[in-house]
Amino acid sequence: MRWLLLQQELGRWRKAGRKPVLWWRDDDARAPSAELDRLLTAAAAHDTPLTLAVIPDGDLKALSARLAGETLVSVAQHGVDHQNRRDGPAAGEFPHAWMRIRVATQMRAGWAKVSGLPGAVQVFVPPWNDIHPELPAVLQDCGYIGWSAWAETAPLEKAPRVDTHVDLLRWRGGARFRGEGRILERLRELLAERRQAGLWAAPVGLLTHHLDHDEAAWRFLDRFIAWTQASGDIAWRALPDLLAELPVEISPVARKG
Repeated sequence: MRWLLLQQELGRWRKAGRKPVLWWRDDDARAPSAELDRLLTAAAAHDTPLTLAVIPDGDLKALSARLAGETLVSVAQHGVDHQNRRDGPAAGEFPHAWMRIRVATQMRAGWAKVSGLPGAVQVFVPPWNDIHPELPAVLQDCGYIGWSAWAETAPLEKAPRVDTHVDLLRWRGGARFRGEGRILERLRELLAERRQAGLWAAPVGLLTHHLDHDEAAWRFLDRFIAWTQASGDIAWRALPDLLAELPVEISPVARKG
């Protein structure tokens, strides 16, 4: 039923002569693994661009060798070491009392490691979607071309931003597949919101975490990407292209809940 409802929404886009834009980000890469192999194989099998958010907290030589020749893959910087330094329930790498220069120094050191990876683009992905008060300014200071967080975070537009909106996993009580119905319904809602607002080019981001997938998540991911490619009704785009082309005025408004 959820597939049918999504198809009906795509039919409305088709009638308007439009295609929804999707993009794909996977978080927490550090090193080669069987899970990373499976992820890259899925992207290649379906000719779908993928952005890996890489944590620059160790030797990335093995990851660099694994990514060589992966032409569909771009690499973004996922924080600096993915260590929580915040007090209280909200996690974050940078305590909000840290000054701008300290945040910038940490981010530059992280980018120095990520920059040598194949497909690296100077895009910052804050762990836990934590936005330090100085982050927008630091992004400009350090020359980042953009950043990516979660759509429920209020947009700050001092630097180009392309967020994710549909997470394959649920996290409360341990990582597990969110469920086909929930994912398809969320995507349908997002597409309907964009259509009704005339935000035809506003991208929808798919978020995955290859190291945390259960088998149900892997099966859905493969089926979903294959279906979108076969339908011809959805345009998959690479993050660097979206950042270069996305005007500020079509950035989707964050949705709470």
